[in-house]
Amino acid sequence: MNPSVTAAVIAAIAAIVGVPLAGYFSYRSTMSSVRRQVQTAQFSEVLKKRIEVYPKLWEIHIRYETNWDLDGKQKTGAWALEYRDALNRLNLEGGVFFSQALYDKIFQLRARLHEAAQETPPDGLVAKDKVDEIRFVVYGGNGQPGLSTIEKDDLGSYGSSEIQRRTDRA
Repeated sequence: MNPSVTAAVIAAIAAIVGVPLAGYFSYRSTMSSVRRQVQTAQFSEVLKKRIEVYPKLWEIHIRYETNWDLDGKQKTGAWALEYRDALNRLNLEGGVFFSQALYDKIFQLRARLHEAAQETPPDGLVAKDKVDEIRFVVYGGNGQPGLSTIEKDDLGSYGSSEIQRRTDRA
């Protein structure tokens, strides 16, 4: 076969195969870039909302845990009910922006508070073991992160903020 014809046939085959492949890879690269841009924008919006909502959650813990203890107040059935209701109100307002790990801890905390409120008369003292369970959910211990640790981590205090790539599910 004539070398010119052979070269033309090879060039035609390369064009027939190469152009669609180049288009495919260009499309994939563009879609990947767009996906990253959308995820970055979405993460930014979620983080802004978390910055608005998480301090309200922090305030609830400081009021019903830290300051309650510092003020020497008794942890009664009424305390458990107020604490649980404050969490429920915040959950209605911004729970959709909680990370799953944080939401899991809030669920545990609300369950413990609900049990305490059901088991204890409003003016009766919550059992010490129940108070300790509640405090453990909030502050953690024994290498287990508490709700407060997860909350800070979600905002980037203990490392890079992430939407949902956590392995500390306890």
